[in-house]
Amino acid sequence: MNNPEKFRPTSALIMGWVLIAFFGGFIAQSAFYGGTNELVLTLLVCSVGVLGAYLSFIKPSVVLFDEGIKIVNPTKEITASWDRIDEIETKYSMSITVDGKTIYAWAAPAPSRRHSKAMHKSDFTPRGSDHPVRIGDSPRSDSGACAYIARLRRKEFITKGTAPLGVFHVSNTLFRK
Repeated sequence: MNNPEKFRPTSALIMGWVLIAFFGGFIAQSAFYGGTNELVLTLLVCSVGVLGAYLSFIKPSVVLFDEGIKIVNPTKEITASWDRIDEIETKYSMSITVDGKTIYAWAAPAPSRRHSKAMHKSDFTPRGSDHPVRIGDSPRSDSGACAYIARLRRKEFITKGTAPLGVFHVSNTLFRK
């Protein structure tokens, strides 16, 4: 991996750590004011909550590098070289299509429909282009920013004429040893 760039929205990190602190507060309350049975039950319930917060908000990321892309989702890690990627899309979240299979990135969700109200008219048709931009492609959204960088890296890979790498790997990361 040459020149890696990790994409992970700050709002997701903040939300994940706030939830973990929230569950930590429950554990502290049970330790100070409850009995042993309450503490054990609280530890079990809160550990599931902390795991869920970690998997949903902190773990997901997209790593863009010169040779390809690595999408880290809660239970899977997908690595693909730019020559294997057929399309980069931003409909529901940033996604890549490899060999007819669509892989969505949890770390780059599309904006809500209210995002269009914050956009200026010039954002919908960028300078030098006749094609209107969809809301998911907005550079002010997580999916749009990540997709823009991914398209630039892919274009650079293709224009350099780099030898095809042919890498496409999916691994399960939840139960990895």
